Amino acid sequence: MSFVLMRAIRQVSKHLVRAPLALRNRRRVAALQRDGSLRLHLGCGDDSLTGFVNVDYRQTQGTDVVMDLALPRLAAGSVAFAFSHAFFEHLYRNARLPHLQRIRHSLEPRGVCCYIGIPYFRNIARFYLEGAPGIVGPSFDLFNVYRYTHGDPEHAPGWWLGQLHKSLFDEHELDRLLRESGFLSFVQFSYVYPGEPKEVPVTMGFYATRDARGTNQLREDCTSFLARFDTRKISLATIEWLGEKT
Repeated sequence: MSFVLMRAIRQVSKHLVRAPLALRNRRRVAALQRDGSLRLHLGCGDDSLTGFVNVDYRQTQGTDVVMDLALPRLAAGSVAFAFSHAFFEHLYRNARLPHLQRIRHSLEPRGVCCYIGIPYFRNIARFYLEGAPGIVGPSFDLFNVYRYTHGDPEHAPGWWLGQLHKSLFDEHELDRLLRESGFLSFVQFSYVYPGEPKEVPVTMGFYATRDARGTNQLREDCTSFLARFDTRKISLATIEWLGEKT
């Protein structure tokens, strides 16, 4: 999170301690829209990342700013880095392209968008048919499929609709969305989530830039950024590159 925005949020919180939560959040959104070089953590849930503005559609213990992420209210050219983990699949199918278009429009000329934690349907289907090791239980059965295709929303009864996965993804679907959103360069990858069987990389992500960059540079920049999450959100050694546009 930038120093200017942190100061603005502290000032808002100091003077509006007794104000309704909605009013305080409106002031924080206004501060966000005035700032630049933002590093955003979208769909943060309870996971607050240091150095990022943590944004979600609902107030949680990790949220700095509450915002509708289907159409995020961000100033043009204000975002240096937009990151999310296990978020994109929760958007409605018809909201995915408008969301990415808004994010690309909000990026600085050298801005980056990196989303990880997206269920990789091609491998989910393959591992079910092959009877691969299960994430839950001994084999990759229909419940394992359901956890990734639907998000197992029953475990979140208070906000099950938000938890529900509303779309499926593979490299061809993401390629189309990223191209139609106007990103000039991107790479895609699959990987294993830490603690899950290395034989079942059922998660994918992408690293996209507003400007044009070469494949090798994109992969190097992507790997360097993701290294901070190694063994926590991603097993870096299991990355397999799927496709790119450069």
